[in-house]
Amino acid sequence: MQVRASEQAIETVIAHCDVAARDLLLPHGDVVIALSILLRIKRTLDGAEIDRLISDVQVRKAMAAEHRRRADWRKRELSARNFEANVITTMARCCLT
Repeated sequence: MQVRASEQAIETVIAHCDVAARDLLLPHGDVVIALSILLRIKRTLDGAEIDRLISDVQVRKAMAAEHRRRADWRKRELSARNFEANVITTMARCCLT
């Protein structure tokens, strides 16, 4: 028995696979880009090299997120200090007059 698919059915399957592949890879675009760059340079990578690269990218992302979180916290602390100073100044003016 021979099964034949129409050109339209084949194109539909390929389009579906393309969307599925993009959906799987999109959240990991940074790793995919880093891997593609490293592959262009070295031409071959073994499993350990790929694992190290993925780990390095993840560590760098985590560090960047932590730096952003700390910078945001410093801004909030400064804002709180300014608010406190303004309240104290306002209270002092209120009570002195």
